[in-house]
Amino acid sequence: MTAFNDFFDTPKFDFDKEKQLFIENLDMLKNMSVQEQTLYKKYLEVNNYYRNAIDKSRQVKAKIWTPTDLNNKELTIKEIEALEPRIRLVATKTSDETDWNMIRVFSHTMEFDQNPGRFIRFLVYDDVTKKYLGATSIGSDVIAIKCRDEWIGWTKESKLDNKKLAHSAIGTCIMSTQPFGYNFLGGKLVASLLTTKAVADAWQKSPETLLVGLTTTSLYGSESMYNSIPFWKKMGSSTGAIGIKPDDDVYNKWHDWLKQNKPTEYKERFVKDDPSKGPVTGIKQQIIAMIFRELGVSAGKYKHGFERGVYYAPLYENTREFLRGEITADKLIPLAKLKDDVDSVTRWWKPKAITRYEKLHEEGRLKDGILYYTNMIGISWNEAKNLYISEVGR
Repeated sequence: MTAFNDFFDTPKFDFDKEKQLFIENLDMLKNMSVQEQTLYKKYLEVNNYYRNAIDKSRQVKAKIWTPTDLNNKELTIKEIEALEPRIRLVATKTSDETDWNMIRVFSHTMEFDQNPGRFIRFLVYDDVTKKYLGATSIGSDVIAIKCRDEWIGWTKESKLDNKKLAHSAIGTCIMSTQPFGYNFLGGKLVASLLTTKAVADAWQKSPETLLVGLTTTSLYGSESMYNSIPFWKKMGSSTGAIGIKPDDDVYNKWHDWLKQNKPTEYKERFVKDDPSKGPVTGIKQQIIAMIFRELGVSAGKYKHGFERGVYYAPLYENTREFLRGEITADKLIPLAKLKDDVDSVTRWWKPKAITRYEKLHEEGRLKDGILYYTNMIGISWNEAKNLYISEVGR
């Protein structure tokens, strides 16, 4: 094998050098603020995986709603009053799926990292102009969040043994397009629409998957767009530290090294012989943990304690009683504040959107233009940071 590698000039894996590069990468990430780290991951995402999507992304950008003249107060208020927000399920292998992906990647500062388990996407749009207002998705809920579980009153038996966790989902992406989001509380609208009937219907495949509530977490601290939304309740803040993930190029080298040098352990941990049992969940985090062990590097040293608010949206008046196993589905009582479904959300949101706009207009703090990350492609990280860091969290 050595002669074969030498003949084809295959580069040898320098363990000590690659270990040092691994540590340097994690040190760099650890020293970043949450905003800077978030933007850096976005920079790598669009440059490493979406360089060839510029033309398609620009076609989708043209479908994003914008006011005719943001500084024209009378006209803009009329246009907000005329909006008819709607939310629709995104079917796979359709133009909607492409549009969702482009909006999610190029309009959202957070990198797109799909969780294992179920995953359902939705587009939010104006029914009059057919232009996009946002994108959102839900997936299989997180097993344990202390403040949420305490609010519900969950025990291990009611949550897992009785399979009540399957009746709750997590909002994995809740985003509005810009300038709609910042100027008109678009994020609050999208988050509220996630609690409507179209979402619950899409989730329910059988009586065993009746959706009765949604979890989500804020991106930047415990103060977020979910505060003051009547359809979401704040549970508290996350307390656990989250492991820092190395850059993909660094991770991939060590992932390959594990497969080649620890094949037996790798197969036992990460390869299922029976496909019917589904994929191994949380596999990347487990692989990273294995890399730490093989390198003799303390994983505890590379965690961030960025606090995030935890929120829950019960879809019924007695959601908690159902999730604790105290009542059956036929005893569930729909929320009065969602009596008219999307119309209830729209009636709540519009006056607040107009008030927000009027305040920004009066104070000279309006932000025009579509926030879109295509201009990141092909420039340096420092150039991207200077261009976009002030927009993180917009």
